[in-house]
Amino acid sequence: MSKPKMNKKSVALFLSKKSVPQIIADANLYVDQMSGNADFPNPVPSLSTIQTQIAQVQTAYTVAQTRQKGAVSAMYSVLKVLEVSLKQLASYVETVANADPDLAESIILSAGMTVKKAAVRAPKIFSVKQGIVPEEVILNNKALKRAAYIYQITTDPSKPDSWEIIYSGLRVKYIHKGLTPGVRYYFKTTVISKDGALDNPAILSLITS
Repeated sequence: MSKPKMNKKSVALFLSKKSVPQIIADANLYVDQMSGNADFPNPVPSLSTIQTQIAQVQTAYTVAQTRQKGAVSAMYSVLKVLEVSLKQLASYVETVANADPDLAESIILSAGMTVKKAAVRAPKIFSVKQGIVPEEVILNNKALKRAAYIYQITTDPSKPDSWEIIYSGLRVKYIHKGLTPGVRYYFKTTVISKDGALDNPAILSLITS
């Protein structure tokens, strides 16, 4: 009897959708999360290489803000090098994670990276976006009749006990305030309707400004 096919987990970096500061922040997060992490004994590229490239991008970004001639072009040149390295690092994390299918998702999350969700499993009915006021986020859901909504937050989704309920009630839209700038937060939701509780499998993340 053949074994059931295991769906491999993939990393979603979303580099094209991020600003330069966001890419720098994420790259630093990957280095912090993977340093000393037993799941990643030999990162490729090395974390020291990533750190060097982060520093180069940070310096180039600072210079680019002065609008010196050629500074923006120089910044994107070093940024491209960092992005290639981050894609290689993501590939390494995927390989390590999928060697243990039962823990693949938690291994990817422990690297500070986001697991790519299949569209059929993560319908776009739950959203998280930056608020107008700094340090706040707006959580929204699909409105259902006679339903209640639960929103949860964590900074470490690899730890099941770290999730904290920040709202439970009848409002579909909820604004959560008082977050720390520059920190990546993760969010998930549960909708309770007349048919019972329905957990949305999507875990969304955002770095607050």
